[in-house]
Amino acid sequence: MESTIQQVWTVFEGGLAALLATAVLTPLVIRAAHTFGWVDRPSDDRWHERPTALMGGIALFGGISVGLLWSAPGAAVLPFWGGAALLFAMGLVDDLWHVPPSGKLTVQGAAAGLLLYSGYAFGPAWPVWVSTPLTLLWVVGMTNSINLLDNMDGLAAGIAGIAATAFGVLAVGGGALTAGVLAATVAGAAVGFLGFNAKPARIFMGDCGSLALGFLLAGLGLAVQAEMPAGDPVAVALVPLAVLAVPILDTTLVTVMRRVAERSVAQGGNDHASHRLVLLGLSERRAVWMLYGLGLLSGAGALLVLVADPALFYAVAGLGGVGLGVLGIHLARARVYDEEAPALPRTALARRPFRALHRLVGPHWKAIVGLLGDALIVGAAFVGAHVLRHGGSLPGAVEGFVLGALPLVIAAKAVVFYAGGLYRRLWRHAGTPELLRTVATTSAASALVAVLLMGLYGAAAVPAAALVIDWMITTGGVAAARFGFRGLRQYLMSCRPGVRRVLIYGADDTGLLALRTLRHDRERPAEPVGFVDDDPLTEGQTVQGLRVLGARADLPRLCRAHDIDELLIATDAHVPERRRVLAEACRKAGVDCRAFTVSYASVSPEEETGPEPSPSAAPVGVSKNGTLTNGTPTNGVSTSDTSKDGESPKGPPPSGP
Repeated sequence: MESTIQQVWTVFEGGLAALLATAVLTPLVIRAAHTFGWVDRPSDDRWHERPTALMGGIALFGGISVGLLWSAPGAAVLPFWGGAALLFAMGLVDDLWHVPPSGKLTVQGAAAGLLLYSGYAFGPAWPVWVSTPLTLLWVVGMTNSINLLDNMDGLAAGIAGIAATAFGVLAVGGGALTAGVLAATVAGAAVGFLGFNAKPARIFMGDCGSLALGFLLAGLGLAVQAEMPAGDPVAVALVPLAVLAVPILDTTLVTVMRRVAERSVAQGGNDHASHRLVLLGLSERRAVWMLYGLGLLSGAGALLVLVADPALFYAVAGLGGVGLGVLGIHLARARVYDEEAPALPRTALARRPFRALHRLVGPHWKAIVGLLGDALIVGAAFVGAHVLRHGGSLPGAVEGFVLGALPLVIAAKAVVFYAGGLYRRLWRHAGTPELLRTVATTSAASALVAVLLMGLYGAAAVPAAALVIDWMITTGGVAAARFGFRGLRQYLMSCRPGVRRVLIYGADDTGLLALRTLRHDRERPAEPVGFVDDDPLTEGQTVQGLRVLGARADLPRLCRAHDIDELLIATDAHVPERRRVLAEACRKAGVDCRAFTVSYASVSPEEETGPEPSPSAAPVGVSKNGTLTNGTPTNGVSTSDTSKDGESPKGPPPSGP
């Protein structure tokens, strides 16, 4: 017990020393940077808006060195510190002058060689001819991943601090003192630097900081693998991937999308995950915090390897992989390359990654991608259900049954999913019918699996509780993977600055159509707040996730309480008296009033046709003489707007979904 406490104190001591040293050194480096002109000025390919000091890596590397010297972990840490020193020096030269890509790769390979020479390898239990190239790929890849992730204030330092903390917990839990001290010093230095690097950043770490930090995180992954207690070798190998899932996602996304856009992978740009989140609606700060949250979740998932059966770790890793895939596909739809033809429709640009998949695997790309994702979900659900049913671990006999039945379970459910039409739908527009179809299809698949397993293995070998848990996880996972596209889009659109807060009058079918239109309108993004309906039976009910907040008489109170910008009349819009009353109520409340209209127009082959009319919102007002006014032309499509003070806005006209 005393020895364990001493080890924990040594780890904590190293982290605290690194944090304090970095916090002291960083202001000194900021002052020196401004003195010597080490300043990064704003430009088109940069995200910051004011001149910012460079060379923060000097403070980072200095803080890490102080932490290691203070805690004195021994000679075992020298390969890590030596490799980081090589990359720090090379990055410093690159920041001041320039180092060609071939020179960077050479130094990175030499740093990886130090770890290999010292006995650290990716997959230490695997054959040398497998582990050696994987080690080189891992070290070089992760070193550059953190360098690429350093694209927004506080992002790389924060993710590095989270990942190093997770590695530290894994190391201490496995009794690995060297890795624990190294992780604590990296985490401490990252947190100390973050105080000056968070938005608005006073200093950037530069290549001398990001490359050294990336190398140390890659080395921590190898050290944790080498010093953890013997266990499932595949689970041990997956741990670093789980901890560093965010930089891996970012690097993969950038690499794939630059190739799809026919750009050089080495070319810089604002096309990283953080930039895409901002372009899709989040603020810079919220985008960084969202990626922090993903880093925390992936790190927490990696910690399962210490306390749970490896089978449960595999199940969680599979579900997490599907979730990251959904996020990556949604981020890939963001339009980030400004030089692409502006005349090209936005929908065509957004679909470029999907068209690339179509070219790669043919017309059945959606089914293939969906099958791969569903295979992970189904496998994770089946394994996880039996682990949970047996109290967190799989007995030997049960493990043999699960592994033997798993291919049959995946194949049977895939056939039912395909027959049920789960691969023939546009899930970004998914609604209640798709949800019902998903539940019905997964239920039928689970019933078929139950019959097959009981017929092959006997009813006694297939616990009913495990089948129920399997159905619940499968249904939730399949639905989440599909509805995740819609949920992400709606959430990101609602976060856009200047978004309108809208109340919808009418909780009937037309109101639902209006809600759907609002949620898909990219030109005039809106945040639907709730419904207003005069039917007393609807009050307090929830429709498509929005509550019926009150009746027409409650409009002034609701507009004040929910900071409403606009009322959208979606029912009885053709009744002039009703519209007049609502328009007057909106005028008194100081909010816009618009009528949701749907129209059909005849088209003759002789006339020159334009865009097809779509559902739209037409402005509604009350003139000075008390007559009802609206800006809806004869085809029902609005071409004007009405602002709160009655003036015409300067923005584009509203458009349909």
